[in-house]
Amino acid sequence: MFRFLFQILLLILALSLPPVASADKTDIVVLKNGDKITGEVKSMLRGKLEFSTDSMGTVYIEWADIEAVLSDTGQSLELENGQRFFGPLRNSESSEMVAVETEQGVVGLNTLDVVAMYPVEASFWDRLEVSTSLGFSWDKGSSVGKYTLGLDAEYRATDHLTLGDLTAEVTTQDGQEDSRRASASITHMRFRQDKRFVSYFANADSNDELGIDLRVLGGIGYGWVPIRSNHNLFLLTAGADVNHEIPTEGDPETNVEGVLRVSYDYFSYSDPERTFGTALTVFPSITDFGRWRADFNTNFRLEFVDDLFWVMSLFANYDSEPVSEDASQSDYGVRSELAYKW
Repeated sequence: MFRFLFQILLLILALSLPPVASADKTDIVVLKNGDKITGEVKSMLRGKLEFSTDSMGTVYIEWADIEAVLSDTGQSLELENGQRFFGPLRNSESSEMVAVETEQGVVGLNTLDVVAMYPVEASFWDRLEVSTSLGFSWDKGSSVGKYTLGLDAEYRATDHLTLGDLTAEVTTQDGQEDSRRASASITHMRFRQDKRFVSYFANADSNDELGIDLRVLGGIGYGWVPIRSNHNLFLLTAGADVNHEIPTEGDPETNVEGVLRVSYDYFSYSDPERTFGTALTVFPSITDFGRWRADFNTNFRLEFVDDLFWVMSLFANYDSEPVSEDASQSDYGVRSELAYKW
């Protein structure tokens, strides 16, 4: 098992490393102290501009410290109200405005309203952000060992966002069978101008505590973004899914469920960088009336070395009518891990 987890980690790291690519670095960032930096805009997310230079490598600049950004490359800019504008960035008469040359002409946008920016022609790897995590604990008194592995990926395009995550946990103890839980999910969100979005999602889970050998589901949802800024993101989603469950004991079942989800994220790029996220998803069964499930997750990330984070997370799962007769209705736990962002 340990060798298997190690192989998975190596595979994740290999897939996460972007290929070396060269591009013309002709974009210009003017800081409020008068300094000018020439390079290539990679993205502006969560209040920080990622800027690639030849002499300093990739630097991260606080959005509030920037006087102007000039770029002949077409950029996609997203505002707090959900609007999106596309085009090269031109000189603006005010440091509080970003001038975008659109097909309809030059449009001035308030810098405080801009929550995301990235080149429309950016490569796949420029739009992809990946972080991996690894956790381990063991004590002699109980001879209990716990091993966790995680992967989070985020891919941004002009009008959509794709999120993926994988977590696996193995608990060992002398004289007892290993206990395992694993979860993998992918969510594709297509945004609209009115702060609404359509999401398509798929999940696969395995949990010995809940008596689930394998649960797979796929569904669709419709959502609203009531809060979106450089520090906060609040989402509400409602939809439906079809799931197929294979219990550790008993016959497989297929169900149709409703899906209700609320999530909140807070991020601050001041030193040290830190983020907090929490999400609650409730699955009321439609075909098995009276049964309902719930998943809760919350995590806190704190950067203590460049791109290296300490992560503390809490999870809880509940099933009012487990498909395995002897299974528990609930499962919960706390994880502490180290994570690296690529």
